[in-house]
Amino acid sequence: MISERHLNTILNNFREQRILVVGDFYLDAYWYIDKTRSTLSLETPWHTNPVVEQRYSPGAAGTVTNNLKALGVGTVYTLGVIGEDGFGGTLLNCLQANGCVTDFMVQTPRWVTPTYLKPIHRGYEGLETEGPRFDIENQSAMAAEVEDSVIDALQTCLPLVDGIIIGDQMPLANLGVVTTRVREALCESAAQFREKVFFADSRTRIGDYKNVIIKPNRFEAKRAVQPDWDGQQIDIEEAKQDAIRLAEKTQNTTYITLGENGVLVYCNDTFTHIPGIPIDDKTDPVGAGDSVSAGLVATLCCLGADHAVEAAYVGNLVASITVTKIGTTGTASPAEVLERHRSLAN
Repeated sequence: MISERHLNTILNNFREQRILVVGDFYLDAYWYIDKTRSTLSLETPWHTNPVVEQRYSPGAAGTVTNNLKALGVGTVYTLGVIGEDGFGGTLLNCLQANGCVTDFMVQTPRWVTPTYLKPIHRGYEGLETEGPRFDIENQSAMAAEVEDSVIDALQTCLPLVDGIIIGDQMPLANLGVVTTRVREALCESAAQFREKVFFADSRTRIGDYKNVIIKPNRFEAKRAVQPDWDGQQIDIEEAKQDAIRLAEKTQNTTYITLGENGVLVYCNDTFTHIPGIPIDDKTDPVGAGDSVSAGLVATLCCLGADHAVEAAYVGNLVASITVTKIGTTGTASPAEVLERHRSLAN
Protein backbone atom coordinates (compact mmCIF):
# COMPACT_ATOMS: atom_id res chain seq x y z
CA MET A 1 0.00 0.00 0.00
CA ILE A 2 1.27 3.48 -0.80
CA SER A 3 1.25 6.29 1.74
CA GLU A 4 -1.58 8.80 1.89
CA ARG A 5 0.86 11.62 1.24
CA HIS A 6 2.15 9.92 -1.91
CA LEU A 7 -1.38 9.16 -3.11
CA ASN A 8 -2.39 12.77 -2.53
CA THR A 9 0.60 13.94 -4.59
CA ILE A 10 -0.40 11.62 -7.44
CA LEU A 11 -4.00 12.82 -7.39
CA ASN A 12 -2.92 16.46 -7.36
CA ASN A 13 -0.64 15.81 -10.34
CA PHE A 14 -3.55 14.47 -12.39
CA ARG A 15 -4.44 18.05 -13.28
CA GLU A 16 -1.15 18.38 -15.17
CA GLN A 17 -1.73 15.34 -17.38
CA ARG A 18 -2.91 15.32 -20.98
CA ILE A 19 -4.55 12.11 -22.14
CA LEU A 20 -6.05 11.10 -25.50
CA VAL A 21 -8.90 8.59 -25.56
CA VAL A 22 -9.27 7.03 -29.00
CA GLY A 23 -11.79 4.44 -30.11
CA ASP A 24 -15.48 3.62 -30.01
CA PHE A 25 -17.49 6.43 -28.43
CA TYR A 26 -21.11 5.51 -27.78
CA LEU A 27 -24.00 7.60 -26.57
CA ASP A 28 -25.84 6.19 -23.56
CA ALA A 29 -29.45 7.34 -23.89
CA TYR A 30 -31.79 6.87 -20.94
CA TRP A 31 -35.47 7.31 -21.82
CA TYR A 32 -37.81 7.35 -18.83
CA ILE A 33 -41.24 5.97 -19.71
CA ASP A 34 -44.20 6.72 -17.42
CA LYS A 35 -46.45 3.72 -17.88
CA THR A 36 -49.17 5.33 -15.78
CA ARG A 37 -49.71 7.76 -18.67
CA SER A 38 -49.89 5.06 -21.33
CA THR A 39 -52.96 4.99 -23.57
CA LEU A 40 -54.19 2.59 -26.19
CA SER A 41 -53.30 3.80 -29.67
CA LEU A 42 -56.22 4.55 -31.93
CA GLU A 43 -54.36 3.28 -35.00
CA THR A 44 -52.74 0.11 -33.59
CA PRO A 45 -53.50 -2.46 -30.88
CA TRP A 46 -50.57 -1.22 -28.76
CA HIS A 47 -50.33 0.90 -25.66
CA THR A 48 -48.05 3.92 -25.96
CA ASN A 49 -44.76 4.44 -24.12
CA PRO A 50 -44.83 8.09 -22.97
CA VAL A 51 -41.27 9.36 -22.61
CA VAL A 52 -41.35 11.95 -19.82
CA GLU A 53 -37.61 12.42 -19.26
CA GLN A 54 -34.40 11.94 -21.24
CA ARG A 55 -30.83 11.69 -20.00
CA TYR A 56 -27.70 11.29 -22.13
CA SER A 57 -24.05 10.57 -21.31
CA PRO A 58 -20.94 9.37 -23.17
CA GLY A 59 -20.56 5.59 -23.10
CA ALA A 60 -17.93 2.97 -24.04
CA ALA A 61 -14.74 5.00 -24.66
CA GLY A 62 -16.76 7.95 -23.39
CA THR A 63 -17.06 6.25 -20.00
CA VAL A 64 -13.27 6.42 -19.72
CA THR A 65 -13.38 10.16 -20.39
CA ASN A 66 -16.07 10.59 -17.71
CA ASN A 67 -13.76 8.91 -15.21
CA LEU A 68 -10.67 10.85 -16.26
CA LYS A 69 -12.42 14.19 -15.85
CA ALA A 70 -13.97 13.17 -12.51
CA LEU A 71 -10.47 12.32 -11.28
CA GLY A 72 -9.32 15.80 -12.23
CA VAL A 73 -7.18 15.00 -15.28
CA GLY A 74 -6.31 18.38 -16.78
CA THR A 75 -6.79 17.81 -20.51
CA VAL A 76 -8.70 14.94 -22.11
CA TYR A 77 -8.75 14.73 -25.90
CA THR A 78 -11.22 12.51 -27.73
CA LEU A 79 -10.75 10.83 -31.10
CA GLY A 80 -13.61 8.79 -32.48
CA VAL A 81 -16.08 8.70 -35.35
CA ILE A 82 -19.67 9.89 -35.16
CA GLY A 83 -22.41 10.32 -37.72
CA GLU A 84 -24.03 13.53 -38.90
CA ASP A 85 -27.13 12.66 -36.92
CA GLY A 86 -28.93 13.87 -33.83
CA PHE A 87 -27.25 11.34 -31.56
CA GLY A 88 -23.84 12.46 -32.86
CA GLY A 89 -24.55 16.07 -31.97
CA THR A 90 -25.79 15.04 -28.53
CA LEU A 91 -22.66 12.95 -27.91
CA LEU A 92 -20.41 15.87 -28.86
CA ASN A 93 -22.35 18.17 -26.53
CA CYS A 94 -22.02 15.67 -23.67
CA LEU A 95 -18.26 15.30 -24.18
CA GLN A 96 -17.80 19.07 -24.31
CA ALA A 97 -19.98 19.56 -21.23
CA ASN A 98 -17.64 17.17 -19.38
CA GLY A 99 -14.69 19.36 -20.34
CA CYS A 100 -13.24 17.15 -23.09
CA VAL A 101 -11.47 18.57 -26.15
CA THR A 102 -13.40 17.22 -29.14
CA ASP A 103 -11.42 18.91 -31.92
CA PHE A 104 -10.16 15.55 -33.22
CA MET A 105 -13.53 13.81 -33.46
CA VAL A 106 -14.32 12.74 -37.02
CA GLN A 107 -17.87 13.34 -38.22
CA THR A 108 -19.13 11.77 -41.42
CA PRO A 109 -22.54 11.13 -43.02
CA ARG A 110 -21.45 7.57 -43.80
CA TRP A 111 -21.47 6.50 -40.17
CA VAL A 112 -24.10 5.82 -37.54
CA THR A 113 -23.38 7.27 -34.11
CA PRO A 114 -23.30 4.15 -31.89
CA THR A 115 -26.03 4.47 -29.28
CA TYR A 116 -27.27 2.35 -26.41
CA LEU A 117 -30.92 3.28 -25.87
CA LYS A 118 -31.97 2.23 -22.39
CA PRO A 119 -35.71 2.45 -21.61
CA ILE A 120 -36.49 2.99 -17.93
CA HIS A 121 -40.10 2.03 -17.16
CA ARG A 122 -41.86 3.77 -14.29
CA GLY A 123 -45.06 2.59 -12.62
CA TYR A 124 -47.10 3.37 -9.53
CA GLU A 125 -45.53 4.19 -6.14
CA GLY A 126 -42.15 4.99 -7.62
CA LEU A 127 -41.59 1.55 -9.14
CA GLU A 128 -38.82 1.80 -11.76
CA THR A 129 -37.08 -0.85 -13.84
CA GLU A 130 -34.82 -0.90 -16.89
CA GLY A 131 -36.16 -2.67 -19.95
CA PRO A 132 -34.25 -4.48 -22.73
CA ARG A 133 -31.69 -2.20 -24.37
CA PHE A 134 -31.88 -1.04 -28.00
CA ASP A 135 -28.43 -1.03 -29.67
CA ILE A 136 -27.71 1.21 -32.64
CA GLU A 137 -24.41 0.24 -34.25
CA ASN A 138 -22.72 0.33 -37.62
CA GLN A 139 -23.34 -2.63 -39.89
CA SER A 140 -20.66 -1.90 -42.48
CA ALA A 141 -16.91 -1.26 -42.36
CA MET A 142 -15.41 2.18 -42.16
CA ALA A 143 -14.56 3.81 -45.50
CA ALA A 144 -10.87 4.13 -46.32
CA GLU A 145 -11.00 7.92 -46.37
CA VAL A 146 -12.49 7.96 -42.86
CA GLU A 147 -9.68 5.67 -41.69
CA ASP A 148 -7.27 8.19 -43.21
CA SER A 149 -8.93 10.97 -41.22
CA VAL A 150 -8.65 8.99 -37.97
CA ILE A 151 -4.96 8.18 -38.54
CA ASP A 152 -4.18 11.78 -39.54
CA ALA A 153 -5.91 13.08 -36.40
CA LEU A 154 -3.98 10.57 -34.30
CA GLN A 155 -0.64 11.73 -35.69
CA THR A 156 -1.59 15.37 -35.08
CA CYS A 157 -2.71 14.78 -31.50
CA LEU A 158 0.09 12.47 -30.31
CA PRO A 159 2.69 15.22 -29.72
CA LEU A 160 0.19 17.01 -27.47
CA VAL A 161 -0.39 14.23 -24.93
CA ASP A 162 1.30 12.19 -22.23
CA GLY A 163 -0.85 9.09 -22.57
CA ILE A 164 -3.19 7.33 -25.00
CA ILE A 165 -6.07 5.08 -23.99
CA ILE A 166 -7.45 2.85 -26.75
CA GLY A 167 -11.09 1.85 -26.30
CA ASP A 168 -11.68 -1.02 -28.73
CA GLN A 169 -15.35 -1.62 -27.90
CA MET A 170 -16.99 -3.03 -31.05
CA PRO A 171 -17.02 -6.86 -30.80
CA LEU A 172 -17.12 -7.42 -34.57
CA ALA A 173 -13.86 -6.87 -36.45
CA ASN A 174 -13.54 -3.71 -38.57
CA LEU A 175 -17.03 -2.40 -37.77
CA GLY A 176 -15.75 0.00 -35.13
CA VAL A 177 -13.24 2.85 -35.09
CA VAL A 178 -10.23 0.67 -34.23
CA THR A 179 -10.00 -1.17 -37.52
CA THR A 180 -7.05 -3.39 -38.39
CA ARG A 181 -5.37 -0.47 -40.13
CA VAL A 182 -6.01 1.97 -37.28
CA ARG A 183 -4.75 -0.59 -34.76
CA GLU A 184 -1.54 -1.04 -36.76
CA ALA A 185 -1.03 2.73 -36.77
CA LEU A 186 -1.52 2.83 -33.00
CA CYS A 187 0.94 -0.01 -32.40
CA GLU A 188 3.51 1.60 -34.69
CA SER A 189 3.08 4.90 -32.86
CA ALA A 190 3.62 3.14 -29.53
CA ALA A 191 6.98 1.88 -30.80
CA GLN A 192 7.87 5.34 -32.05
CA PHE A 193 6.78 7.35 -28.99
CA ARG A 194 8.13 5.14 -26.22
CA GLU A 195 8.15 8.02 -23.74
CA LYS A 196 4.33 8.10 -23.85
CA VAL A 197 1.93 5.71 -22.15
CA PHE A 198 0.00 3.62 -24.70
CA PHE A 199 -2.76 1.54 -23.14
CA ALA A 200 -5.35 -0.71 -24.82
CA ASP A 201 -8.61 -2.23 -23.62
CA SER A 202 -10.38 -4.52 -26.07
CA ARG A 203 -13.20 -6.99 -25.64
CA THR A 204 -12.28 -9.38 -28.43
CA ARG A 205 -8.93 -8.35 -29.93
CA ILE A 206 -6.62 -7.72 -26.99
CA GLY A 207 -4.18 -10.29 -28.36
CA ASP A 208 -3.70 -8.25 -31.55
CA TYR A 209 -1.85 -5.39 -29.85
CA LYS A 210 1.91 -4.90 -29.79
CA ASN A 211 4.14 -2.42 -27.94
CA VAL A 212 1.25 -1.23 -25.75
CA ILE A 213 0.16 -1.87 -22.17
CA ILE A 214 -2.98 -4.02 -22.14
CA LYS A 215 -5.70 -4.63 -19.58
CA PRO A 216 -8.11 -7.47 -20.38
CA ASN A 217 -10.32 -9.05 -17.78
CA ARG A 218 -9.59 -12.69 -16.98
CA PHE A 219 -12.06 -14.02 -19.54
CA GLU A 220 -10.86 -11.75 -22.35
CA ALA A 221 -7.29 -12.78 -21.62
CA LYS A 222 -8.15 -16.48 -21.67
CA ARG A 223 -10.01 -16.23 -24.98
CA ALA A 224 -7.14 -14.24 -26.50
CA VAL A 225 -4.67 -17.05 -25.86
CA GLN A 226 -7.13 -19.95 -26.12
CA PRO A 227 -9.95 -19.01 -28.55
CA ASP A 228 -11.82 -22.30 -28.13
CA TRP A 229 -12.02 -22.03 -24.34
CA ASP A 230 -15.60 -22.37 -23.06
CA GLY A 231 -15.11 -22.64 -19.32
CA GLN A 232 -16.80 -20.69 -16.54
CA GLN A 233 -14.05 -19.99 -14.00
CA ILE A 234 -10.41 -18.88 -14.08
CA ASP A 235 -8.19 -18.87 -11.00
CA ILE A 236 -5.22 -16.59 -10.44
CA GLU A 237 -2.66 -19.21 -11.47
CA GLU A 238 -4.39 -19.64 -14.83
CA ALA A 239 -4.55 -15.87 -15.24
CA LYS A 240 -0.79 -15.68 -14.63
CA GLN A 241 -0.10 -18.09 -17.48
CA ASP A 242 -2.38 -16.10 -19.76
CA ALA A 243 -0.58 -12.89 -18.78
CA ILE A 244 2.78 -14.40 -19.70
CA ARG A 245 1.56 -15.43 -23.13
CA LEU A 246 -0.02 -12.04 -23.81
CA ALA A 247 3.09 -10.16 -22.67
CA GLU A 248 5.14 -12.20 -25.12
CA LYS A 249 2.98 -10.69 -27.87
CA THR A 250 2.75 -7.13 -26.62
CA GLN A 251 6.27 -6.82 -25.18
CA ASN A 252 4.82 -4.59 -22.49
CA THR A 253 3.13 -4.65 -19.10
CA THR A 254 -0.02 -6.75 -18.85
CA TYR A 255 -2.79 -6.13 -16.36
CA ILE A 256 -5.58 -8.67 -15.88
CA THR A 257 -8.62 -7.63 -13.88
CA LEU A 258 -10.03 -10.38 -11.67
CA GLY A 259 -13.43 -9.02 -10.70
CA GLU A 260 -13.86 -8.95 -6.92
CA ASN A 261 -10.38 -10.47 -6.58
CA GLY A 262 -8.64 -7.30 -7.77
CA VAL A 263 -5.94 -6.86 -10.41
CA LEU A 264 -3.02 -8.98 -11.51
CA VAL A 265 0.08 -7.09 -12.71
CA TYR A 266 2.78 -8.66 -14.88
CA CYS A 267 5.67 -6.25 -15.40
CA ASN A 268 9.36 -6.97 -16.09
CA ASP A 269 8.81 -10.72 -15.62
CA THR A 270 7.37 -10.16 -12.14
CA PHE A 271 3.83 -10.78 -10.87
CA THR A 272 2.04 -8.63 -8.32
CA HIS A 273 -1.50 -9.29 -7.17
CA ILE A 274 -3.47 -6.26 -5.98
CA PRO A 275 -6.29 -7.82 -3.89
CA GLY A 276 -9.88 -6.80 -4.36
CA ILE A 277 -11.32 -4.30 -1.88
CA PRO A 278 -14.20 -5.74 0.18
CA ILE A 279 -17.42 -3.80 -0.36
CA ASP A 280 -20.25 -4.20 2.14
CA ASP A 281 -22.82 -2.27 0.10
CA LYS A 282 -24.70 -3.38 -3.01
CA THR A 283 -22.54 -3.13 -6.13
CA ASP A 284 -23.01 -2.60 -9.87
CA PRO A 285 -20.00 -3.69 -11.98
CA VAL A 286 -21.03 -1.76 -15.13
CA GLY A 287 -18.15 0.49 -16.15
CA ALA A 288 -15.77 -0.85 -13.49
CA GLY A 289 -13.12 -1.77 -16.04
CA ASP A 290 -13.21 1.72 -17.55
CA SER A 291 -12.73 3.28 -14.14
CA VAL A 292 -9.71 1.03 -13.53
CA SER A 293 -8.27 2.19 -16.86
CA ALA A 294 -8.73 5.87 -16.01
CA GLY A 295 -7.06 5.69 -12.61
CA LEU A 296 -4.32 3.40 -13.83
CA VAL A 297 -3.30 5.40 -16.91
CA ALA A 298 -3.51 8.77 -15.15
CA THR A 299 -1.12 7.39 -12.52
CA LEU A 300 1.28 6.00 -15.12
CA CYS A 301 1.33 9.39 -16.83
CA CYS A 302 2.29 10.99 -13.50
CA LEU A 303 4.90 8.46 -12.35
CA GLY A 304 6.11 6.68 -15.49
CA ALA A 305 5.50 3.25 -16.99
CA ASP A 306 7.78 1.53 -14.46
CA HIS A 307 5.32 2.29 -11.66
CA ALA A 308 2.92 -0.41 -12.80
CA VAL A 309 2.00 -1.69 -9.34
CA GLU A 310 1.20 1.74 -7.89
CA ALA A 311 -0.94 2.44 -10.95
CA ALA A 312 -2.88 -0.79 -10.44
CA TYR A 313 -3.46 0.11 -6.79
CA VAL A 314 -4.94 3.49 -7.75
CA GLY A 315 -7.07 1.94 -10.50
CA ASN A 316 -8.34 -0.64 -8.03
CA LEU A 317 -9.27 2.13 -5.56
CA VAL A 318 -11.20 4.00 -8.23
CA ALA A 319 -13.18 0.92 -9.29
CA SER A 320 -14.05 0.10 -5.67
CA ILE A 321 -15.87 3.44 -5.56
CA THR A 322 -17.58 3.43 -8.95
CA VAL A 323 -19.15 -0.02 -8.42
CA THR A 324 -21.08 1.31 -5.42
CA LYS A 325 -22.95 3.84 -7.56
CA ILE A 326 -26.05 1.89 -8.49
CA GLY A 327 -28.10 2.54 -11.61
CA THR A 328 -25.49 4.69 -13.32
CA THR A 329 -22.03 4.33 -14.81
CA GLY A 330 -20.25 5.74 -11.79
CA THR A 331 -17.16 7.90 -11.43
CA ALA A 332 -14.89 8.72 -8.51
CA SER A 333 -13.47 12.04 -7.30
CA PRO A 334 -9.98 12.47 -5.81
CA ALA A 335 -11.58 13.07 -2.39
CA GLU A 336 -13.43 9.75 -2.63
CA VAL A 337 -10.24 7.94 -3.66
CA LEU A 338 -8.38 9.34 -0.65
CA GLU A 339 -11.23 8.37 1.67
CA ARG A 340 -11.25 4.80 0.34
CA HIS A 341 -7.49 4.60 0.85
CA ARG A 342 -7.85 5.80 4.44
CA SER A 343 -10.51 3.17 5.13
CA LEU A 344 -8.07 0.43 4.13
CA ALA A 345 -5.39 1.81 6.42
CA ASN A 346 -7.67 1.67 9.48
